[in-house]
Amino acid sequence: MAQQRLWSAAALTLTLSAAALAQTPADTVTVNVQVSGSTREAAYAQASDKALEVLLAKMLPAGTPLYNQVLREFSRADVRAGRIIQEQAAGGVVSMTVQVSVLRGALEQAVVQAQPQLAQTRIAVVIPEAILRRPVPDPAAETEITRALIGSGMRVVDASQQVTNALRDLVRARPSLGEADLAQLRTRLNTDLLVTGEAFAEEYGAVAGGLRGYSARLEVKVIDLASGQVLHSQAFQGSGVGATDAVAGKTALMNIGRVAGEALPSLLIRALQGTGTAARRSFVVRVTPPATFSQVNALTTRLKTNTAVQGLTVRSMDSAGATLELQFAGSALDLAAVLDAAGATVAGMTGAEITIKF
Repeated sequence: MAQQRLWSAAALTLTLSAAALAQTPADTVTVNVQVSGSTREAAYAQASDKALEVLLAKMLPAGTPLYNQVLREFSRADVRAGRIIQEQAAGGVVSMTVQVSVLRGALEQAVVQAQPQLAQTRIAVVIPEAILRRPVPDPAAETEITRALIGSGMRVVDASQQVTNALRDLVRARPSLGEADLAQLRTRLNTDLLVTGEAFAEEYGAVAGGLRGYSARLEVKVIDLASGQVLHSQAFQGSGVGATDAVAGKTALMNIGRVAGEALPSLLIRALQGTGTAARRSFVVRVTPPATFSQVNALTTRLKTNTAVQGLTVRSMDSAGATLELQFAGSALDLAAVLDAAGATVAGMTGAEITIKF
C-alpha cells in the first residue's frame, strides 16, 4: 500500500512566484479549491482555472457555450493562486487545497461584456438608512452597493441629489410600493431595475479602547419596475466601531453594504438571464398602434403554444395600443426572438419591457 504523507503549508518546499506569495488584496474574492495531479507543480497549475469554474458556475450554467466562452477569454492576470492550505500524496497522485483570489467584479464584468443586453439594463439604488432612528443624508450601504454594481460592469443611473432624497422619502414612507409608486420611480429615475429596501444601525455599547459599537441590518429587494416583480429579496447583518456614535453607525452601514455588494452582482446577472429567481421573470410587451383585437388575439394564441411562456395576460387594449404581461424562462433577447418568430416586429427593448408593432 502506498504510504500517505501530509504536509502543512509552512513545511512546503514548492517554489511559488512572488505574486502568489504576496498578501491577498482586500478587494478580491477568495475561494479554496481542490486539485490533483501527478506532481505538485501539475496540481498547483490547475488551481486558477478551477477557481474560475467554481465562481463562474454561480452566474452561468456550466458547460454552456457562453460559460465556455467567458472561461476561455477571461484574463488570468486577474487571478492569483496563493498558499496551499493542505497537501497529500497517495498512489502517485498529489492532491491539494489551494487558496485562489480573483479581482472583485472582474468575472461579473466579463459576463456582462459577453452579453451586451445586460450592460444596457439601467439600475437605480435607493435605500433609506437611519442611525439611532435618524435619517442618514448620505447613505453608506447604498454607496457600497452602487460601487459593487459599477465595478461589475453594470449600468447604474445617477439622479440628482434632490430627486434621490425625495425618492428615499417615498420608499421610506411606503412599506409596500404600489403600481403608481413604481411608475413614478421608473419615470423619475429613468431606470429598469430598482435596488431598494431599508437599512438601520443601532448602538450595542462601548467596546475596547473607549470606542462605540454599532450593529446594522440591511434588507434589500430588487424590483423590476416594468412589471413590479421582485427579482430578489435578502437580509444582511453586520457591525462597526468608531470614536463617535455617528462614525460607528456609518461604519456599520458601510460594512453591511459591502457584504451585500459582494452578493448582489452575480444574483442580478442570473435574474436578468431568467435563471436566478424562484418564479419565472415577468415581462411587459407593449404593442404600438395601430393594432387590432384580431392581431393581438392571434399573437397571444401563438405565444401560448411556446412552453417557455406562462401566465400570459392582456392588461389593456385601446387606441394607444395594447399591453401584455407574461412570464418567460429566459432573457429579454430570447423573448424578443420568440415574439419575432410569432409574427411581431420588435421595435425596442429596455430591461423587462419590449415594444413591438405589427
